[in-house]
Amino acid sequence: MDIRTMNKLLVFVFSTLILASACSDGPAVENEKEDNTVSVNVEKVIPSTFNHYLNIQGNVESDKTISITPKATATVEEIPVRAGDFVEKGAVLAKLDGEVTRTQIEEVKSQLKLAKTRYERQKNLRKDNIGSEIQLLEAETQVRSLENQLATLQEQYDNYTITATISGTVNRVYIKEGENIGPGEPAFQIANSEALKVTAEISEFYINRVETTDSVTITLPSIDKQIVKPIDVVSKVIDPMNRTFGIEVYIPNIDGMVYPNMVAKLKVNDYQQNNVLTVPINIVQSTNGGGYLYVAEETESGWLAKQRSVVTGKSYQDKIIIEEGLEPGDQIITVGYNNINDGDPISIQEN
Repeated sequence: MDIRTMNKLLVFVFSTLILASACSDGPAVENEKEDNTVSVNVEKVIPSTFNHYLNIQGNVESDKTISITPKATATVEEIPVRAGDFVEKGAVLAKLDGEVTRTQIEEVKSQLKLAKTRYERQKNLRKDNIGSEIQLLEAETQVRSLENQLATLQEQYDNYTITATISGTVNRVYIKEGENIGPGEPAFQIANSEALKVTAEISEFYINRVETTDSVTITLPSIDKQIVKPIDVVSKVIDPMNRTFGIEVYIPNIDGMVYPNMVAKLKVNDYQQNNVLTVPINIVQSTNGGGYLYVAEETESGWLAKQRSVVTGKSYQDKIIIEEGLEPGDQIITVGYNNINDGDPISIQEN
């Protein structure tokens, strides 16, 4: 190969290398720029209503739960009802041994029958001017006395039958057939399942934040039902044993499916603030100087991440109020904030 051919070959190879180098330099610089840009997701902050809730557990109770006691001392003969039975007002719950009183009633009835016969005879005799007025009055008095005695015995005998004083469900049966019971001893407990309420206990910390106007969402897990109502009763007395106060919410018996002692979950709306800015609580980071988050700001050179100091307020679950540091319309960085610093270039991804 001569020198001229050799030179041409060298020039060709050198030119090819320069061209390849030039072609690769452009993308390398571009990739380097892309590596400095962090992909993020943003969210525009707009004023909204913030709600704080207390999540507590309660129980369903009958608003009319009564204890029924016997009025006489006697042995229990029969109990025709069981726990769980529904009874109407006046229904027989138990019969006691009232044989002695029943015997006395029969005796007085016989005496009264005889006394009435004597009175009628004396009255007829008096019409014929036979006998004295005093004899007639004595006969009449005897009748009235026996009638009063019979009424008293009948009232006593009625006490040997224990009856329901309200309509409702028999919650408890405290007595057994064959045992001796007396006045003041509990025999039955009846709950009116149409008059129901949910009761719950709340820490004393919230006693000045919970009011009867507060809304509460009640969930009954066992029947998968939900009720939204205002609180009806807020106790202002602290239980010294557990440092709580009580609340009550009267509820309807939904489709007849709600029963006393059911578990209820309550979500009490104890705080509400309108027209505030809220952000996801996880994007607010802390330093010795306070809290901060990142917002996306558009500049002539593109989007940049800017650190923004903020003052926070109340929080609930995944939301927190920003009291200072943000304006409506600001674009907060919600994804990728852990990978950026103040002033870093960013690229915004579609949510």
